[in-house]
Amino acid sequence: MDAAPSMSRSVRTPGYWYPPPTRHEALQFSQPPDMTSGGFFFSGVSGLNAEVAGDRPRRMKVATISVHAGTPEGPNAPLTTPVVQSTTFRFENAEAVQRYARGEGGLYMYSRDENPTVRAAEEAVAALEGAESCVLFGSGMGAMTAALMALVSGGDEVVAATALYGGTYKLLRDVLSRFGVRARMAEPEALVEACRRGGARLCLFESPTNPTLRVVDIEAVARTTRGSGAISLIDSTFAPPLVQRPLALGVDLVMHSATKFLNGHSDHLCGAIAGRKDLVETVRGVARKLGAVLDAQVAYDLLRGLKTFALRVERQCASALQVARWLESNGAVKRVWYPGLPSHPDHDLARRQMNGFGGMVTFSVGTREKAFRFWDRLKLVARAASL
Repeated sequence: MDAAPSMSRSVRTPGYWYPPPTRHEALQFSQPPDMTSGGFFFSGVSGLNAEVAGDRPRRMKVATISVHAGTPEGPNAPLTTPVVQSTTFRFENAEAVQRYARGEGGLYMYSRDENPTVRAAEEAVAALEGAESCVLFGSGMGAMTAALMALVSGGDEVVAATALYGGTYKLLRDVLSRFGVRARMAEPEALVEACRRGGARLCLFESPTNPTLRVVDIEAVARTTRGSGAISLIDSTFAPPLVQRPLALGVDLVMHSATKFLNGHSDHLCGAIAGRKDLVETVRGVARKLGAVLDAQVAYDLLRGLKTFALRVERQCASALQVARWLESNGAVKRVWYPGLPSHPDHDLARRQMNGFGGMVTFSVGTREKAFRFWDRLKLVARAASL
């Protein structure tokens, strides 16, 4: 009878070797394989300066990044990212545990801390945003909560736009206020001046805002916030990377409810924080303690959703503009808010800092009764929350 293969030999097949937990310094389309282990890496694909097949660096479009980012590379690598559905990982010996504790060797221990599939999805989102680093969460509010808890402390002040997602506003008002964090609210158009006053630890805003779709001068806010020594954090859920690149405009961190445009199919909750590596890794440390982490299967589905991201968002933006124009021309509609319409107060700013105007349209029919009647008569459009 043949001898049974040893455990150490059986786990050294390519399918059991995964990328190091942290590789955001080298977000490139082509990564050298790990020849010591015979394994493979996940591609990050920098959207701003990617190397393609050894050629000179060139710009890569977001549509291309969304298809290729987060895919395995190396000898005999699978074409699609594997789902590593394991809570914990083996260590070969005690020395391996010591290497893990020192942050050496690219080892994994527990999926609440880091998971290879989740790491691949983080690489993909970082690449789409042109970010140094990214950390994913089990929901958008998980991402926002971890970011604020990581970056502000009791006695700190947050400058926040008055137009905020309700969950974020309640987080500031009902939760963080209990720990001594003060919120100073400002209208979107007054945000730059509010940041210029100084004294704040962080500036939190959306653009476009939820639900009135006001557009904030991102570059001006980032420049003013940086000058005052504060951190800038934008919720860019309404304007995903194909539409807007806040980090390129100087913002420190960008947050997404990846449940929406990034995943795109209303089947998973997920959130993202991307941006400066030092800040993202600070947020990651808090995320591990809070436990609002992303599941490996959800990370896999997010990667699959990203492959159609550009096609979906391009069509959504085009359709939204047509719908907004039709609504504005309809006598039964009192007002339409959409940055792509010349009637929108921030239309010129949106044209300068956005690539398209997003897939969200807000409108009013004038009264509660008319709104309810409109709602009840919907046929094709689903009566549901979220985007």
